[in-house]
Amino acid sequence: MLAHSGYVDVAAHLHQTTGDPACLRRTGNDDRIDQTWVSEPLTPAIVGYEVLDTPAGASDHHGQTVRLDLDRVETTSLWTYR
Repeated sequence: MLAHSGYVDVAAHLHQTTGDPACLRRTGNDDRIDQTWVSEPLTPAIVGYEVLDTPAGASDHHGQTVRLDLDRVETTSLWTYR
């Protein structure tokens, strides 16, 4: 539904563009449960993603960080809510 509404899964996008399997690491105990999605105009601005697993045992879900280069945001075709 998110993809249909114009959002992009940050980790899947970086995995597709870089081939880095670390992008699809588990975010929970047994699956990639937690995800970060951005609107399409932010997609070119995605420059990094990381799953955080410290401190050990803090939660059964891992944190995530996303790095965006805001100078790369697509501003010629702005996203509208669908």
